[in-house]
Amino acid sequence: MLFIFLSFLLPLFICTPLHSSVTYQSSISSEAIKLSGSDLTSYVNKKQKLWKAETSRMTFQEKMARAKSIKFIKSNDEVSEKTGNDNVLVDIPSSFDSRQKWPSCSQIGAVRDQSDCGSAAHLVAVEIASDRTCIASNGTFNWPLSAQDPLSCCVGLMSICGDGWGCDGSWPKDILKWWQTHGLCTGGNYNDQFGCKPYSIYPCDKKYANGTTSVPCPGYHTPTCEEHCTSNITWPIAYKQDKHFGKAHYNVGKKMTDIQIEIMTNGPVIASFIIYDDFWDYKTGIYVHTAGDQEGGMDTKIIGWGVDNGVPYWLCVHQWGTDFGENGFVRFLRGVNEVNIEHQVLAALPDSEKHN
Repeated sequence: MLFIFLSFLLPLFICTPLHSSVTYQSSISSEAIKLSGSDLTSYVNKKQKLWKAETSRMTFQEKMARAKSIKFIKSNDEVSEKTGNDNVLVDIPSSFDSRQKWPSCSQIGAVRDQSDCGSAAHLVAVEIASDRTCIASNGTFNWPLSAQDPLSCCVGLMSICGDGWGCDGSWPKDILKWWQTHGLCTGGNYNDQFGCKPYSIYPCDKKYANGTTSVPCPGYHTPTCEEHCTSNITWPIAYKQDKHFGKAHYNVGKKMTDIQIEIMTNGPVIASFIIYDDFWDYKTGIYVHTAGDQEGGMDTKIIGWGVDNGVPYWLCVHQWGTDFGENGFVRFLRGVNEVNIEHQVLAALPDSEKHN
C-alpha cells in the first residue's frame, strides 16, 4: 500500500518546486478541469488513491452561497508576521492533535455548520478565539464564542470589516479585529441554541447516515444585527457583559515548521485556501486537487497534522457540518502548499485582562 501511495506522489513532487512561496499544483488536463457532477467524481476516484470522492448533493447555487470571492484569501492590508523559528527550539513530532494536548478545551474539535451563507471566515475566526481563550485560561473558559455576533454586526463600508459584508464573505483577520475592539459574546450552533447569540441560520439540504434528509436551503441573507442575547433559551448573562476580547492577531510564517510550532505552542490556526469543484465531493482520505475548476476561496481551522501510509497531512476542522468529509474533518496534503493552504495562515491571542 505504501508503494502505491508513494508511486502516485513521486511524479508530482519531482515536477513541482517545493518552495513555500510556490503554490503546489498537480498536472491537470484542460478536460479534467471542465469536469463536473458524477463525471468529476468518477475521474477523481480513478485518477488517484489518496482520497475518495462522492458526488455532492449541493446545487451550484448552494455551493456558491458557501464559497467566497477569491480576494478574501489574500490579505487586504499588512498584518505582522510571527514565525515559529522565533521560539526556542522545539522537537516537532510526526503527528500532533490539539485535542489531545488541551483535552479540557472541548471546543477545539467541535464542528460548526455555516449552512447557506458565506460565513466561513466568521466561523473559523470565532473558533480559534474560543480555542485560544480556553487554552490561555487553562480550561476554565470552555464555551463557544458567537459567529452570529460579527456576521450580523460587522457589516458595512464604514465598519472594521470593510467591503466584507456578512454572508457575502469576509477576511478572517477582520473578524479577529472585531474580537479585539468589540469583543465576542458566547454562541454555539443553531441546533444547540447555546450561549447569548447562537448561529441563526439552520443546517439545510443534508443527507444523513440513517437515510434521512434535512430541509432544503431557501437562500439566506445576512442576519439583522441585534445588540442583545437572541438565544431561544434564557441566557443568564447580558449581551454587553458576555463579551470576551482578543489582544492581537498575526500571520504565521509560511514554512511548514512555523505553522507546526505555532499550533503546538498556542493552539489551532486559520488557513485560507482555494476551493476547486472536486473539494465539494471530498468524503475521506488526504485531499489533493485532482479535477474541476476553481470556485473561489474558503477558510478552515488546522488543529494538527499526521502521516498516513507515508503521506503527510494537515488535520482540519471544517465548518460544513458532520455529514461532510470525515465527520466534519478534512485532511489536506501537507508541506507543498496544496491549494494555497500554507500561504496565508492566521493566528491570534486573547486578552486575559479584558476577559469577562
